[in-house]
Amino acid sequence: MARRDLTALASHAEPYVTVAQLARYWQVSPRQIYKHIDAGTLEAIRLGPRLYRIRTLAALDFEERAQMRPVEVARKQR
Repeated sequence: MARRDLTALASHAEPYVTVAQLARYWQVSPRQIYKHIDAGTLEAIRLGPRLYRIRTLAALDFEERAQMRPVEVARKQR
């Protein structure tokens, strides 16, 4: 089953998101997401060597603290 892209993190119905979903949503590389996980600034659950899930609420908290915005929202605010 393929996971869908995030359209709005605040209204995302699932309790968890993947690294790939967040990377596409914030328009950054998955490597950047892993760096934040490794640094402890983005809380994640490790399911395997490189398999993580991030609680949607943790992603929202990080988004606010780091002032991360989806590209579409950032463009509207200019």
